Amino acid sequence: MRILHKLFSIGVLCAFGLPLAAQSTFILTVSPSNVQTVLTSHGLTIIKEIHDGTNCVYLVSSASSDAAGVEVEVEKDLLVAGFEPNQNIGLPELSGATQSNMTQSTAAVTDTLPGRTLVNFFGNTVPSNYVTQTATGIIRLDDARNATLLTGAGVVAIIDTGADPYHPALAGVLVGGYDFTRDTNGFSELADLDPTTAAALQQSMSPILTSQNVYILNSFTAAILDQSMSPILTQSMSPILTGLTDFGHGTMVAGVVHLIAPTAKIMPLKAFRADGTSNLSDIVNAIYYAADHGANIISMSFSMSQSSPGLQTAIQYALNKNVTLVASAGNDGQKTLVYPASYGGVEGIGSTSNTDVRSTFSNYGSGVTLFAAPGEGVITTYPGGNYAAAWGTSFSAPMVAGSAALVLQARPASKPGDVTNALSKAKQISDMGYGRIDLYQALTNLLSSATGTSGGGTSGGK
Repeated sequence: MRILHKLFSIGVLCAFGLPLAAQSTFILTVSPSNVQTVLTSHGLTIIKEIHDGTNCVYLVSSASSDAAGVEVEVEKDLLVAGFEPNQNIGLPELSGATQSNMTQSTAAVTDTLPGRTLVNFFGNTVPSNYVTQTATGIIRLDDARNATLLTGAGVVAIIDTGADPYHPALAGVLVGGYDFTRDTNGFSELADLDPTTAAALQQSMSPILTSQNVYILNSFTAAILDQSMSPILTQSMSPILTGLTDFGHGTMVAGVVHLIAPTAKIMPLKAFRADGTSNLSDIVNAIYYAADHGANIISMSFSMSQSSPGLQTAIQYALNKNVTLVASAGNDGQKTLVYPASYGGVEGIGSTSNTDVRSTFSNYGSGVTLFAAPGEGVITTYPGGNYAAAWGTSFSAPMVAGSAALVLQARPASKPGDVTNALSKAKQISDMGYGRIDLYQALTNLLSSATGTSGGGTSGGK
């Protein structure tokens, strides 16, 4: 199994195959009345309950060292509804020519710095190149907002590395999430830093416009920092020294959602650590949590090459509760299936360039991509009150998740299929589903239509 990385600021995140060690933990789905029998019969021990329902979902361990044998044995048990290894998932980066191409694109970020001004964005002071940037112009966000006055509603859950709870642009819209990596309340990305670095990052709140330099912090982040801040991130936090290669990813995804739907609430669900690692059980747990705690939309900037029964069941559970699910299509540059983007009812999102064509790194095809959105050089929030540029389908996906929040404000009773139908008024791009989203066309058409649809769960031909 692999996970396709999303890209931040200068590096496109894509997925590569990851070698997996033998699994000693598993995801077990079984009815409450049969759980004790199954546990006893196969020598399984419950580590924690993931979800309580008609069929309960548990993370379990086995006393046997033969993981493959345990899997075969338990799967044959007719009392068992589902059983699979709790596979490790990571966020590997893309390398080679694509990264080189991304590096050259930093000039576009640098060019936006001298002309920046401070602007008010829904009660917060932000740099103008966050609010007015190429990506928002392409999808006609300002035109749509001026014509419809829609600014977003509902709760968007983001399954990622967490978020910076103190970022001035985000703090007012973040609602209680959960840290599945520690199994505790909270969602702060700063928890993955050593206390000294975390404190320094929080305290270095220089004026936004003093940040005039673009620093490549690691293979996927080019942050806009001033000279006093840069040593904290470029030295103390160097991935070469600490291995925190995905630090800031969740804050960046949250910033994209907020840019599109500034009055929607954001629920960060921390299922990934700052080193880019996660596991299937934490991701499945996060989906159930979001569906059971009021999320209207789930944004998932990750993908796997193989389908998972447990993941698919969690996805269907959320769909049955009328949660709109959005997932990145991955950055392999291939016509291939990845999950959860390729599941029916999930909106798989590919990336387009600033010249409005498919990004070379983006996966494509009717089986995985339902929509596309800009995913190159997107300016967004970064921990410590900073900003950064981002590349990858990881940042195209939250652009569509924010768009779904606009649809829900216009039509609060919309089901997932209704959201898809509304956004389908898009610019056609070959092999990118309905095409690149056009918010002006989609939202003005939605508000001008006499009645809304009430059908649910269409998959847009996937």
